[in-house]
Amino acid sequence: MPSSMPAPSIRIPIELLTQSSFSQFGTVIENPAHSEAPPSQRLPPPASVSANQGTALKYIDVTHMVNLYSLAPSKKPARAVMNIFVCSPRELRPHEPSESMPSSWGDIDLDDDEDNGERQLFDVKILERHPFTTQTFIPIGLSQTYDSTQYLVIVAPTLPASASRHKINRPPPFPTPGPRKRRSIRDIFARARPSPFTNEAAPPPSTYSRLHPSQRPKGPGLPDLKNVRAFIASGSQAVTYGAGTWHAPMVVLGERSIDFVVVQFANGVEIEDCQEVELVPERGADEGIAVSIEMDYRGGVRVKAGPGPVKAKL
Repeated sequence: MPSSMPAPSIRIPIELLTQSSFSQFGTVIENPAHSEAPPSQRLPPPASVSANQGTALKYIDVTHMVNLYSLAPSKKPARAVMNIFVCSPRELRPHEPSESMPSSWGDIDLDDDEDNGERQLFDVKILERHPFTTQTFIPIGLSQTYDSTQYLVIVAPTLPASASRHKINRPPPFPTPGPRKRRSIRDIFARARPSPFTNEAAPPPSTYSRLHPSQRPKGPGLPDLKNVRAFIASGSQAVTYGAGTWHAPMVVLGERSIDFVVVQFANGVEIEDCQEVELVPERGADEGIAVSIEMDYRGGVRVKAGPGPVKAKL
């Protein structure tokens, strides 16, 4: 059983999945020419070159696989693995009016009566993370125009380790680094000498400082449940979770299953490959964290938060 932590009563509105809105948590992989992002959220496209004897356009370096298992306590090396997840549509519960407010979008009324769309709720009961590896989900066999089946990407920032310990009164479920050995004055000055094998007086930057912030180690903290976010993705989008990013297991919405090719590193040590936290509603609360889902007459999910027109249809 996973460790557990109390969850506040919060309803989360749905945002459109774009690289700009998701950059804190990882990477969105899509053809820039087909992006649904509003102009204010479009980033410069990746570098591209002609390929396949001029019949293809190759976008370069669209995501980064990161292997941080050198930081794992076991020091057991990892290898790149590729699996297929066949994800069935999730069961939703009927929408009920609630006084709970969305985490980051307190000015949005999720119970308004302007539209006649079907409203339902998805309860977020578990969050997981892969502390030493990125994880890329690539949907296959799902057309961009098939909007009656989509998937949710639910993520949360990471709390500082001190705040995590206070919340559950025990160490967080993450291997914490050992105490740093205090260096002597002699060691400090010895390291400050220029290397005889290079002209550089300063040491090169660490591997991790060169990574995008979303790909760097997140630390041992628990998820920040007051800032959970939910994004809706189409069949033309893949997503890479940054190493250590808290996220819900994949949530498929609609009529059919989605097959995902999942690429990550793994070393076979269970606690180092995947860590889970069960979310239990706070004492006296009727519900915990729930994503508010509103469908239009075609079965597509309406966007309720973020830049651009509210309730824009996918």
